[in-house]
Amino acid sequence: HVDKFEGGGIDVFEVAKDGSTITPLNNGVKDMPKRAGYLDYAPKAGILYSVDERKTDGRGPKKPASCVMSFKVDQKSGKLTFLNQQPTVGAMPASVTVDEEKGLLFTSNHGFFDHVVKAVQTAEGKWVEKFEYDDSTVVQYGLEKDGSIGEVQDVFVCTGYGTDPNDSPQGGGHAQASPHTHIVVIDPSGKFLVVCEKASEKVYVFRIGGPRLAIASVYQCPPGTGPRHCAFDHKGRMFMTCEFSSELWSFDFDSDSGVLSFIDKQSTLSDFKGRNETATLQVLPNGKFVYMNNRGQDDVVWFSISDGGQLKKAGRVELSKSDDPKDATRCMTLSPDGGFLLVPDRPADVIRSYAVNPDDGSLKALTEVPVENPVFIEFVEL
Repeated sequence: HVDKFEGGGIDVFEVAKDGSTITPLNNGVKDMPKRAGYLDYAPKAGILYSVDERKTDGRGPKKPASCVMSFKVDQKSGKLTFLNQQPTVGAMPASVTVDEEKGLLFTSNHGFFDHVVKAVQTAEGKWVEKFEYDDSTVVQYGLEKDGSIGEVQDVFVCTGYGTDPNDSPQGGGHAQASPHTHIVVIDPSGKFLVVCEKASEKVYVFRIGGPRLAIASVYQCPPGTGPRHCAFDHKGRMFMTCEFSSELWSFDFDSDSGVLSFIDKQSTLSDFKGRNETATLQVLPNGKFVYMNNRGQDDVVWFSISDGGQLKKAGRVELSKSDDPKDATRCMTLSPDGGFLLVPDRPADVIRSYAVNPDDGSLKALTEVPVENPVFIEFVEL
């Protein structure tokens, strides 16, 4: 965030296969994107995609516009070279995911919590105030042959809202006054795109492959949950964090219809009583454990997954404390083989590496490396 860190860009590190060493390579991109956030990698094309987490500052912007960018990754050195960018058609892009086989790229755009006040006259001639908010959107782009981002093909504009104001202090209590999409994830079958939206508390499932986003199903969560991030295991089950209720949920997912069926939910908290917001999650490749992190309780918690998808809290490791959940550690990334977990510990300005025990899920600290305001980590295997 600019109030803490005036830099930006994407740093590149070489990581040992066991996670025991993390070495800066100094061949990333500086200040591009200025507010780099969620990343995704297309291995066949060797392209890295990144969102620039900002809101375009009006007509004729003085600062860079909200966008999604593409970078060529040198297959020997890991060096990044900028290819192109496209507008996000929505404020504050929160995540990006690529489908190389279909030549498609998707972003979710969160939007601010702030509103503007419009003076409008009713049909009866009475003057009233009208409140307007950013649109929160899901955007589909085509990809060019070189992996660069093509033009926007379709935009889904989310509608609805939750309790206004709600119990969460987030956004001054107006975190559900307008839609806020957080994550775009392609299911293991490759047929569907899953999107969590925390204001109307819906999980949208889109059927993908054509030039338009087509709704396959919508799962309605109860009030006060706030679905945020989701991930799948190798069996096709889906797991989801709930930002307001501090819960982890598990679902069955029908890869033919795109319909979610609830299995279980568990609290992510221990004895913590303060303000907490869940963030992201990762599923171990062997399907035995799912990891998530709390912002407020400030830790990584892991749960065992039964054969039927039931969840049981199995352990936790503490992270550096934050003054506000919005400044806490918000992401973490398992290595492709699940052998270790990298955590960008924002309050401490370090990336931490933990060895993962595949039998009990436990984490053992391996090493750390200083990085100013680390936000998100993406593995690129060369």
